[in-house]
Amino acid sequence: MLLSIITAVIIGLAMGAVVYTIDRFFHEKSIVMLGLDLVFGALGSYSGTYLVNYGPHLLGVDILPTLVGGLVLSFVVTYGVRKFVLGKVAH
Repeated sequence: MLLSIITAVIIGLAMGAVVYTIDRFFHEKSIVMLGLDLVFGALGSYSGTYLVNYGPHLLGVDILPTLVGGLVLSFVVTYGVRKFVLGKVAH
């Protein structure tokens, strides 16, 4: 149980880092956005692996829902903060 939580969080942190790297192509460096991407990537990954049971398993987690959950939640938060809080979305 604990190993699956740790694995989901690590994968989520990696997905949050991917979203932040993509965001850096369009916007300046921001430590706040990095923190948000990492935290919500981990939350999305953890949620995805326990809400959807599909795909191959690795260390107690379903890989596809874990990857997608981390990417999607991190991207949605990044987009929402950029658009509604900061008012800057790349065109």
